[in-house]
Amino acid sequence: MPGVNIFNLALSQLQIFLIEFIRVSSIFLTAPIIGSRNIPVLIKISFAFLLTLLIYPISPKDFILPDDLFSYIILIFQQIFFGIIIGFLSYFVFVAMQLAGQIIDLQMGFGIVNVIDPMSNTQVSIIGQFQFILGILIFLSLDGHHFLFKALVDSFYLTPITSITISEITISKISTLFFNMFIIAFKIAGPATLALFLTNITLGFIARTIPQINVFIVGLPLNIFIGIVTVLIALPILVNLFSSVMSSMWDDIYFVIKSMKG
Repeated sequence: MPGVNIFNLALSQLQIFLIEFIRVSSIFLTAPIIGSRNIPVLIKISFAFLLTLLIYPISPKDFILPDDLFSYIILIFQQIFFGIIIGFLSYFVFVAMQLAGQIIDLQMGFGIVNVIDPMSNTQVSIIGQFQFILGILIFLSLDGHHFLFKALVDSFYLTPITSITISEITISKISTLFFNMFIIAFKIAGPATLALFLTNITLGFIARTIPQINVFIVGLPLNIFIGIVTVLIALPILVNLFSSVMSSMWDDIYFVIKSMKG
């Protein structure tokens, strides 16, 4: 009889470990840097397994796992959804930077010039990719990856494994952050967009006063030059804005984690 109890205890601990492993590995699907498709899947799984080994001894165990298979499957999907949401929220700011770069490129005339983004294996604009890489450097310099892993560890205390629910507050907060992503993108693209808008107005006046000048031939390289110079001049503003957005992003992630506790 004691052997049966020991076996049941070991089986329960193994189930808890697997559930925690699913939550940890789900973040690797959407989180910045570690969610890159260039990282082999085997390395992601190994790293997630190592993180779970480190988290498991300190995570709370004061809950009861479901007995029936259907409830257990629902619990697994809850962990997957939870991990994807946390990783995606930390990726919002990078999407905003890429969107800002696409807005600038459209004004510069680079709308059809795209490169392959190694993070998502999709085509993005040149300035968008530049700002995305800059965002990654700022993210690493601010120890953003440490904050992400800390939020992951804290999530087991703030939202235990069996206490995940999707409330109206959670949906409202995620919708607000999604809307704020576009606001951040327009703020980042603001200086370059304004400079290019004024440049196009000036070229329009020149075309009306001096019809002999081919504005298209002159305007294309001029827009590129003005756009690149403005982006470089606005880099300190971009760094400060990204840093402030990063600080508030962690507060938002913790808010969403707490709001998902049932």
